[in-house]
Amino acid sequence: MPRCLLFVGPSLPDAAELVRNPAVEVLPPVSAGDLPRLSLAAGDVVGIVDGYFHQVGAVRHKEILALLSEGVRVLGAASMGALRAAELDSFGMEGVGRIYADYRDGRLEADDEVTLLHSTPEEDYRPLSEPLVCMRATLSQAVEDGVCDSATAARLVATLAGWPFGRRSYGGLVAAGREAGIDADVVRRLREYCVTHRLDPKRDDALLVLDALQRASHGEHSTPSAVPAVNRTSFLYLWQTAASGLDIGDSPHHGHLGALRACQLFAEEYPRFHREVVLRALATACAEECGPIPPDGDDATLARIALRHGEHRGLYRLPADPARLGFLAQWLTGTERDTLGPAEQLITFLVRSFRVNPGLTWEELSIQRLRDRPSWKDARTIVQLAWEVNDRVFTEHQERHVNDLSSEKILDLFARRWGVARADLEPAAMDRGLESLDSLTMAARAFYLLARYNPDLVRLEIAAV
Repeated sequence: MPRCLLFVGPSLPDAAELVRNPAVEVLPPVSAGDLPRLSLAAGDVVGIVDGYFHQVGAVRHKEILALLSEGVRVLGAASMGALRAAELDSFGMEGVGRIYADYRDGRLEADDEVTLLHSTPEEDYRPLSEPLVCMRATLSQAVEDGVCDSATAARLVATLAGWPFGRRSYGGLVAAGREAGIDADVVRRLREYCVTHRLDPKRDDALLVLDALQRASHGEHSTPSAVPAVNRTSFLYLWQTAASGLDIGDSPHHGHLGALRACQLFAEEYPRFHREVVLRALATACAEECGPIPPDGDDATLARIALRHGEHRGLYRLPADPARLGFLAQWLTGTERDTLGPAEQLITFLVRSFRVNPGLTWEELSIQRLRDRPSWKDARTIVQLAWEVNDRVFTEHQERHVNDLSSEKILDLFARRWGVARADLEPAAMDRGLESLDSLTMAARAFYLLARYNPDLVRLEIAAV
């Protein structure tokens, strides 16, 4: 059976009580980062009704697209769900209900039409203001019932639309009428009508989503829409890795990235580790895309499969013709070009040029393999020590900063540490997953003082994959 989840709050505060099938999971309003944390598979269904946007980031379009690309159905209605569905229905998100249709067709435009202030979940999201979309519906009903004319209703709606969403309420109709120049007695009668005849299209649409999820939980299937192709941009990459518990950012000051940088810089066996990670990733990709080739095996087996995958991707033709390998010059040292055979030259090129996707680095692959090892704790200790040294030095010399450290001195230090000539330092950095000398400098800057003056404190050992 599919997994079915409903993100809902003030639009349907009693959703948990209304669920007839325990297979439907009721969750609080969605916010940025919630969707990547879900463990979902093709055929699962997510319903989005309510979502936060002010106190935390709103659910991102790319997060929804990522679910759709994995074959997960995503329904949207009533509030944040209606907004996102109107924006993403052409990519496969399924809009439900009247409010979604009004946004889709342009009858509603402003995001704050569906917005309200409310209390905490512990107080059942008690409303502290009224969504304008609900006031529109109630005022339209008042026109049909002859309580006021359409011009009066339109003037009130126009006035309320100019107010902050937290100020809108039926209690505020008198002030809105005064601002719009409407007779006070008319507005008072209208307010009394609205309080006793309040319509709630947000709740109505939320109930439709709940019903759809309950039917899906019983095995009802919809006609699948085309799965959108989603580029895993650097932003989506960071959101997904953060959701999976990997703290990957731009600074080696803390978190998983700092520990990874310590391993790259100071573990003597890291090039072999990195090579195995890359070859396994390429072999796995070959099995998934080109198959059927098992991605398991020793280094030699993985290397053969990875080499074939490069041919599958059109990078070269096998058997390799040395006369057609001139493009490898930028990836190999002079000694490597003279001593390595064509196949090993190509494998070295694959390792040094590897990226998960264009513009994306591969850090998560290595972090996932390293973070449960005893050496990971040692790496994090090195990060801590490095920043203790930096803080002490630059507190005493406040006119300077760690970014002022000489790039040339940093590069000289690691050329000596790795036992390579400066001319061959960039390929050596690539063997450690650092794509250029600039990347090496950025990664090493925070560790320079510790490594230069306390070299015994940065010794690190990791086992191969």
